[in-house]
Amino acid sequence: MSTTTVSSAMISSGVIPDVHRNDIINGGYLVNQENDTAAADDDYSIGDLFLHVGEAAVTTSLQTSGGPQGDRNFARINIDTANKQSGWVYFLSNADCQDYIANGKMSFGIKVKTVADKVIGTVRIGLLKWTGTADAVTSDVVATWAQDGTNPTLATSWSYENTPADVDITTSWARYTVEDVTVDADTNNLAAFLWIDDGTIAEDDQLDVTEWQLNPGSTVNAFSSPSKAAVLDQVQYYVEQLVSSAVVGQYLGSGYAWNVDNQTYPLYYRAKRTIPSGTISAAASWQITNRATSTDCASVAIGGFGISNATFATVGSSTITAFDPVILRAKTTAASILLDARH
Repeated sequence: MSTTTVSSAMISSGVIPDVHRNDIINGGYLVNQENDTAAADDDYSIGDLFLHVGEAAVTTSLQTSGGPQGDRNFARINIDTANKQSGWVYFLSNADCQDYIANGKMSFGIKVKTVADKVIGTVRIGLLKWTGTADAVTSDVVATWAQDGTNPTLATSWSYENTPADVDITTSWARYTVEDVTVDADTNNLAAFLWIDDGTIAEDDQLDVTEWQLNPGSTVNAFSSPSKAAVLDQVQYYVEQLVSSAVVGQYLGSGYAWNVDNQTYPLYYRAKRTIPSGTISAAASWQITNRATSTDCASVAIGGFGISNATFATVGSSTITAFDPVILRAKTTAASILLDARH
């Protein structure tokens, strides 16, 4: 059993070793709000903060059994088009990069496997830096794909901080690490990038990943994750599925009828990294009700975004009385609202 000695000098300087630090949020896939199972290139997918990049769309899924530890969740890529490269990217915000720049080093670990009879042979891991405008990254990090020992050409302002090498994976879980990687002073964002290097990939081949770990320093820590409740709060700083798979009749909130046709509702959510965009389901999935009657929505819109609030607007019908308080509720299970402040 190893121990860490904390000196008075460390305490006074504020530099206390943190063997549990992990700057990748949701690295064990505790949270999966969107559950995007048909991931195109440059699409966020399983785990909400992990971006799929690839030459073609893939089927992605959250797996809840067969993980490396008990019921540890993991993400799976299922190749849908033969011989098309694919991978995952995780971005680190500029604010979270400052300790890496100060330390001058970073280290990374991840658990990976493939599936019998659906074998991916080799992956590679790249730790990337972004020198463009902070937090305004080009999310599709690959400009030109390559394979069989040749690394992809990265998009402008992205570069490899390490020298990616072959990682030959098996059908058993194993941890692979990249350690003691120099972090340059001109770094504005960092990213961890894992991709399939095989040149020959069969349709339906599968790649499984979990336990993403990134920390400052010359050695990678053991994988660490906060509780699911804490992870949910961290994820929702970037993206929040405010309503999903709604219960019919579920109330979203109350508002005000400006006239017989138009209603507005304040919408509150967890404060975001930056002002988010919003995506809402079709009008047919929503309904308005007042003291006496209910009416289907003819149209819906969301706007007036702030860090933690927006305005939901509906067009109802003349059955709603002007100046009445109104309630917005789900008419169908398709009702959904997504707030997105990811990179």
